[in-house]
Order: sequence, then structure tokens, then C-alpha cells
Amino acid sequence: MESEYETKSSLLDLAHRVLKYADNKAITSAEVFFHLRKNTQVMTEGQSISTERSTSELGFAVRILNKEVEGFSYSNKTDMNALKSCVDEAVDITHVAPIKPGLKFPIPSKYSQIDGRFTNSVAEVTIEEMIDSAKLVLEPMRKAKVSVRTNLSKIETSENAFGIVNSLGVEGFSRSNCLEGNFLAVAREGEKVGSFVFDSFYTHDTSQVDFLNFGEVLTSRAIRNLNAVTPPSIDSDVVIFSKNSVFQPLFFVIAHSIRADSVEQARSMWKDKLADSVAIESFNLIDDSHNPNAGSGCKPFDDEGNKTQKTSIINNGVLKTFIFDELRANKMDTKSTGNSWRGLGGMRFIQPPSEIFPNAPHILPGDMSTEEIHGDVKLGIIFEYFSGSFRVENGIFSGVAKGAQLIRNGELAEPLTNVSIGGNVFDVLNNITGLSKETQLTGGFLTTPLIRTKGVKISTQK
Repeated sequence: MESEYETKSSLLDLAHRVLKYADNKAITSAEVFFHLRKNTQVMTEGQSISTERSTSELGFAVRILNKEVEGFSYSNKTDMNALKSCVDEAVDITHVAPIKPGLKFPIPSKYSQIDGRFTNSVAEVTIEEMIDSAKLVLEPMRKAKVSVRTNLSKIETSENAFGIVNSLGVEGFSRSNCLEGNFLAVAREGEKVGSFVFDSFYTHDTSQVDFLNFGEVLTSRAIRNLNAVTPPSIDSDVVIFSKNSVFQPLFFVIAHSIRADSVEQARSMWKDKLADSVAIESFNLIDDSHNPNAGSGCKPFDDEGNKTQKTSIINNGVLKTFIFDELRANKMDTKSTGNSWRGLGGMRFIQPPSEIFPNAPHILPGDMSTEEIHGDVKLGIIFEYFSGSFRVENGIFSGVAKGAQLIRNGELAEPLTNVSIGGNVFDVLNNITGLSKETQLTGGFLTTPLIRTKGVKISTQK
């Protein structure tokens, strides 16, 4: 049940009271940001429910600008005395902090109304229902003829409320919730142990998740990996990146390359590529910030109060824009794209806006079915996730292709183990030979098709 101190009106009222106190100081402008997070988790270990827990945390952050000098402080104590102390500390910091040319707060703008981000379907889920759902996921593992067990896995509901006010008249409040699951499973038969498999779901509509089927697919994949082999070699450079392996390393390198701060600091390989081709013609990337089906980054405003938008970043292979926060937009004489973040996870009130990142990235689908993506491959691999190193500055990656499976003459063949891959993300984008029609949400954040490419080095460790 929502506390009377956690309603939209009470939270915004407190933020305005803190802002009024700050505005009485000898400063240029002030900002007050808050984040309320409620989370309920059901954890599984092995084939059983291990723990259940519910948490609720609320915190406020204060930013003070004295011309182009910034002071910042935060507190998870929400009484006025504690928050006044935050203001005083942030003001004191402005007396010693360095100048940040171009630093200022956003002015008010009209935020879009986004339906479907907060649903009763999720809000009404009980802990007992979550336990029953987790049991359905585990049921196929319990019935399997070999031992299949989970590790560090969970189903959780979370609710997030964000608010921001500043001296220039910005006021924003946003609330969302979701049901998500993350499961890691491994099969064992006698002395034989397969490699881990991972899958996840994220939704605002609980009826969209078939928990039993999710468990059946996860179990069958884990059992399949019991029979993984290490071939002497794979004479091919064809690789299909599935949803999780697109997320890392491909997307992280792309995300770094389109950040305005990376461009400003000459750490982006695309710093001089605006309006140039950076990928094959059929590759398109948008930031779909107002689509509630696009994951957790769907929101009406970013972490400094600028409105978000639907942004075409790569269109038909051509880099159309970089993404901006307020500071870099001012320095580069353009407008913010609404991509400022206060960190990329956890409680957001504990730091000032410091990251530029896509909100709800979506790699648009291609024109090939999943069967066609496989069908054109005489010899190659498809893999589920990447474990290794990659450098966002130059795109070089090298590591193990986890959950790999051989493709031979268009058919999925034996599962593989001890297979490594290496290459360059920027080469991958220009060597894509297929994008699937089907897309999937990975990490509750990135929507992506299967991506087939050539030119990747595949090696085995027999």
C-alpha cells in the first residue's frame, strides 16, 4: 500500500519546499530530484525457492549551480532538516568546485503522456503469486530425467517513481512498474556438467508470460548443453548474434560511439562520421523513448528534466545524430535529445546526471525469418551470450561464445563448448548479411533482431 508520504503530491510538495529553501541562497539556480523504488523478489536456488524479500527506498538529491559551478548532495532521510543540510552542503561545494563551461539547467517543456508504463496487472501481484510463478518455472526441471538446477535466479516486481523540479520552472513526475525474471540454469548427468544457459522476461502485463513454457524452454536448452562438443576447428567466419550477445558487445560499443561526451573527448570512432555510412544499408537504430513495450528506459523526461523523444540514430546505415545531455548540447550549440542518466542502475538519487545513454534502444527488424537467417549458412555458429573483453573506443572484442551451437547446411546441429570469437564491432556492422523479422527485448532494455554477420574469427580450444 502506498504511504501518504509517497504519493505524487506529497513527494513534489517536499521537493518544492526544498527548492524554495535553496532559492533563498546566493546561487544561480537549484534542482531537486527524487527516486522512490519498491521491489519484491522471489529468489530460486537449485530447484527450490530460496528467499523472498521486499524493499522500499526513497532518496532526494540537490544540485546547486553558482554560474557554471556545480554542487551536489543527496540523502535518503526525507525530513526537512536533513534536506536543508543537503542544500547547504551543495552550496558549500560550489565555492570550491571547478567551472564546467556550458553547464545550466533545462527550461520547462511539455512532456508526452505515455500510457501503459504503470499497470494494475503488475501492481496487484502478490508475493504468493510470484512464488507460484517461480514454481511453474522450476516444475520442468524437477521432472527432467537429469539434474537441472538454477543459480542466482529470480522473479521480481519493481515500481519506480521519479520526480524533478528546478528554479527555472521544470516540474516532472513519472511512475512505472514491471514484472521481470532472470534465470540461470545448468544440467548435470553423473560426472557430466553442461554450460550455463540464461533467459529473461520483462513485461507490464503479467498475462503475457507463460511461466511453465519459459521453464520448459530453459530446461531443454540446459539439457541440450550436456552434449556440447569441442570440434577441432570451425572453418567459417559466419556468426549469428542472438539477443543477449547483441547486447554485449555490439550494442555497448554502438552506445559509446553515439554519446556526445565521447565525441567531445575524441573517444568515439564515429566522431567525424555524422551523415556518413557506418553500417549496411538495412541497419537502423532508433531510441524509442515513448514506447512502453520498449523496456525500462521508456519515460517522458530524462534525469535532468529534459523531455525525451523518439530519435532516429542510424537510418539506412547512415549516422543521423549523436545523443546529448544538457551540458554537451549547450557546448555544441544544439538541443538535448533527452538522454541524460544518473548512473545506469540502482538508486538514481545518489549521483548527479553523469551519463549519456540511449533510453529505449531498438534495432529495427530486417526481412528474413529466423529459418532464413539459419538457412543460408553452410557452416557457422549462433551463440547466446558473450564472455570476454571489448573496447568501446575501437570496437575490438575477444572472448568465449557461450551457449554456442553449430549451424551446418542451414540446420542447427550440435551444441558447442570451448568456442572463442574475436573481431571488431565496426566491421561487424558493415558485414551484416541478415537481420531477422522477429525482435526480442533483452535485459528489459534493448529490442533487437537476430544479426548474422561474416568476418568474425572463430577458434576452438580442444
